[in-house]
Amino acid sequence: MTAAPPQPQRVALPDGRLVAVTNPQDVLVWPSLSEDSPYADGIAGLRAGDVVVDVGAHIGLTALHFTDKVPGVRVLAFEPARRTHACLADNAARLMPGVRVFADALGAEAGTAELTFLPNHTMMATIVSDDADDERNMAAVLDNFGVDDDTREQFWREFREGAERYPVRVRTLAAVLDAEGVTDVGLLKIDVERGELPVLRGLRAGQWAGVRRVVAEVHAVDGNLDAVVELLHGQGFSTKVFQEDVFVGGSVHIVSAVRPGA
Repeated sequence: MTAAPPQPQRVALPDGRLVAVTNPQDVLVWPSLSEDSPYADGIAGLRAGDVVVDVGAHIGLTALHFTDKVPGVRVLAFEPARRTHACLADNAARLMPGVRVFADALGAEAGTAELTFLPNHTMMATIVSDDADDERNMAAVLDNFGVDDDTREQFWREFREGAERYPVRVRTLAAVLDAEGVTDVGLLKIDVERGELPVLRGLRAGQWAGVRRVVAEVHAVDGNLDAVVELLHGQGFSTKVFQEDVFVGGSVHIVSAVRPGA
């Protein structure tokens, strides 16, 4: 029998709202969302009533950011990691009435996949494991923050401590949109640690016309970045690719795509 995830702790955002977290470091991304959001281009075209699909929603901070910026937006938030999903569900129930949560991964085909979950770095949960890429990206983060040698040594000792692996259900985005009766997606946001391309390939050709904007964190490994950009261009989007300062030297890039007229 699978043990139930522990009850999440809660910590306060700067505005006093309490958010459920897997560990306190989860909220460290909030300033980057609220002050210099990588999702700014995606949010720009949203209006009340639009649907946002948040793939890799983690504890829900991006969903909270979207609902703060565009009151009345509807969010479908996907997070398959058990502990993280418990936090997402708690936060959605208390803070985001327009957000529905799903404990599924999304991919190119329906089925099951093994998820790797690092309790000390829960934002790195993935069904597309690549230890070398993880280590390259975290080394870049440590370099860019100027972390001292002693702290680095402790970081690497604890990096994979308590790692968990377990099966999760995988659905296609096409099936989700069909089940939810969604034909127009104002923003498709993806942050799934190397699983970006399969998520995009999970849409049917006829559904792409209803997607107005895409913002994806894409790992430039195995030709993934080029393939994502090529797919989006083929579907009629203009794209912008950039790297946040914290990931310079690593593989993580942001791909922001807008359909003309959106």
